[in-house]
Amino acid sequence: MHPSARFVFRTMSMLGVAAVIGVTIATFTTCGVGLAHGTGTWCALPLVWFIGFPLAITNALIFGLPLAFIFCKLRLTRWWQFAVTGLICATPVWIELAEPFTSVRWAQFGLYDSLNCLGSGLAGGLAYWWISQKVGIRRDTDEMAS
Repeated sequence: MHPSARFVFRTMSMLGVAAVIGVTIATFTTCGVGLAHGTGTWCALPLVWFIGFPLAITNALIFGLPLAFIFCKLRLTRWWQFAVTGLICATPVWIELAEPFTSVRWAQFGLYDSLNCLGSGLAGGLAYWWISQKVGIRRDTDEMAS
């Protein structure tokens, strides 16, 4: 059975919100870690609106939407499954933004960039899991699993 348009739209909306939450959490955490270690890093928090959110939402829709349907079909509901999947979904963006791995920027900020990008995926996956539990999307999995 194919998912209804309402189910697809609701899933897309939840993925978008979860992506924004994930980027926000990861950016503030990475900024805090960088400043606590005395790196003198510039947190670039305003750039999150223009770069982080669009990249995260696009990535969530491209990779996360098909995976959300697979998760529903297989009835995967554990928090750690969503966290690991979010981290894996963020990996292509991290590779694209982090390369080349031999650059001066990578040597100085590789850890913080990695925490930010991969942490956005992990936190976004957890946020999607939490939202789906609160909204009750699991009730619609019967529609998908049939």
